[in-house]
Amino acid sequence: MLEQQTESSLLQGIAARVCWWQPASETLTDTPLFLCRVMTFGTWDDASFCLDRFGRDAFRGALRSAPPGLLDARSWHYWHHRLGLLPVPELPVRAIPA
Repeated sequence: MLEQQTESSLLQGIAARVCWWQPASETLTDTPLFLCRVMTFGTWDDASFCLDRFGRDAFRGALRSAPPGLLDARSWHYWHHRLGLLPVPELPVRAIPA
C-alpha cells in the first residue's frame, strides 16, 4: 500500500512539473500526452521513473501519436533513438488554415 501511495505521489509531482498550467490529476488522464510532456519537459529521473512505470511500448505509442508542436527537435531525435524507432521521421507540423 505504501509503495502504491509513493508511486501515485511521484506521478502527481511529475505531472505538476511537466504540465504546470492544469491540475496533475487532469494531466494524468491522457497517458500518451503526459508521456510526451515527460519526454519534452521532464528530468532524467522523471523519464526513468515513467519508463519503469509505463514501459517502452507506451513511450513508443506516445511518440508515434505526438501532437505537432509539443516535442522540440532535440527531444524528438533523442527519444526516437532511445526507443529504437529508426529512421527518425520528420517532426509533426501544425496545419495552419489558410
